[in-house]
Amino acid sequence: AKAEKARIKKLKKEEGRRRAIEMSKQRRRQQIQNEMGVDGNSSAPDLAKSTRHGARNQHRHKFFARWLLETFPFLQSSPCESTNGREKCHVLDVAGGKGELSARLSMCHNLKVVLVDPRRADVASCFSSQVLPKLPNKWQSRIEEQLAENQHFVQEKIDQRVTQLVMSFDDYTLESSAELQAAVQSASVLIGMHADGATEAIVDAALKYRKPFVVVPCCVFPRLFNQRFLVKDDGTKVPVRSHEQFCDYLLQKDKRFKREVLPFEGRNVGIWWDGK
Repeated sequence: AKAEKARIKKLKKEEGRRRAIEMSKQRRRQQIQNEMGVDGNSSAPDLAKSTRHGARNQHRHKFFARWLLETFPFLQSSPCESTNGREKCHVLDVAGGKGELSARLSMCHNLKVVLVDPRRADVASCFSSQVLPKLPNKWQSRIEEQLAENQHFVQEKIDQRVTQLVMSFDDYTLESSAELQAAVQSASVLIGMHADGATEAIVDAALKYRKPFVVVPCCVFPRLFNQRFLVKDDGTKVPVRSHEQFCDYLLQKDKRFKREVLPFEGRNVGIWWDGK
């Protein structure tokens, strides 16, 4: 088990270095384009692409949250639904990292969220530093008034609405953790925004439990997940190595799945299903 963990850690480091090199090349091509005055509408689409970082990508979670509520309107339009004695009333935010999306959904949209990530997040601090400064002035004023009356206002709201499961989201954990199984079964929707290694596990869990979901694939990790094969039109199979192949691979899991380009920059292809 230790050797396997070491192997996975090494592969992730290699993938991280590869991504860093790729992004450095993209930034360099963008710089050359700017120096040459190349028109973004010209025949150089690769040069015109933005990278994942930078000011143009800082509102990614805001636009994703807005899309999420428009695509799954039941999240706000109906109270908790009871099925077999179990309430279905939270968003399962898988691999949510520092918790920016969970903070936005819970504080701005009054949703209950279960955040699953191997590292514990300070969601209240993330809201104050990452979300609050981007809100409209009138919203900021309201929250500042609440904080003036109660300095623990944000923390208390986060504690009421956000639950954290500090664990990975993979096939093994889904089988071994009763707590994670219960969180999946009682969720209204499963989401994975750039969930990396957890992306396919989210899709598989959604299918198993017939849950609405959306994933926005980012990293592929072809050496780590070397058993993925994409079936081409002629029936031949090719290993999944690129981002585009990964998206197609996930789509092939079920004909009901949909593919949509989401309204933000960077890796913005969403694979989703309404659970029906």
